[in-house]
Amino acid sequence: HIQYERVGADVTMKCGSMDWDAAVTWTVNGTDIDGSHLNGSYLILKNVNLTQSGQYSCYEGSSWHLKYQTYLRVGTPPKEPVLMCRSNNYPKGFYCSWHLPTPTYIPNSFNISVIHGTREMVCEKDVFPKNRCHIRYLQLFSTVKYKVTLTVTNALGKNSTTLTFDEFTIVKPDPPESVVAKPVPNNPRRLEVSWQNPSSWPDPESFPLKFFLRYRPLILDQWQHV
Repeated sequence: HIQYERVGADVTMKCGSMDWDAAVTWTVNGTDIDGSHLNGSYLILKNVNLTQSGQYSCYEGSSWHLKYQTYLRVGTPPKEPVLMCRSNNYPKGFYCSWHLPTPTYIPNSFNISVIHGTREMVCEKDVFPKNRCHIRYLQLFSTVKYKVTLTVTNALGKNSTTLTFDEFTIVKPDPPESVVAKPVPNNPRRLEVSWQNPSSWPDPESFPLKFFLRYRPLILDQWQHV
């Protein structure tokens, strides 16, 4: 049995079916709990914090028969999740990734909904990283906005965030690959720079990329643009 409680809550645990005035012993992770935390046979924990998570057990006073056991998980409800969507392989599709701004210290589940017009689209979740999924474009050059809603839920609460965007506004290619700078023979003031399209960009012929080059000598702070 797992019992979830918020940080700062007051927690009361009953010793199974034992009467209030029964003689009992409570332990946490095998260590006896001081009697000052008892009200009769009830265990009272005031203003719980993260360090009080653990396995709580209650035993009948003289026989030491186990009467009740629970695993206390102290945590927080989720704050509004941070959601980002980007297309680095246009026109194939886009991906959305997410994270929580602060940990909750207990298990969370995430549910993502992607709507295009009146149609709900499938977001295929990655095995790794777990907080990302991919959506395939079903229609290119659409003027209809995409609406992505992410809901996070745990035993203490839920929260959500929504993004609404046009198809083109999230297109962002990955950086160029195989960038090489080498000196030009017999010209010490010149460098030859070469690069390749990012391998994630599927169709550079139909959707060519523009590249911008900037440089600066190490002794200067200002960049120069080519």
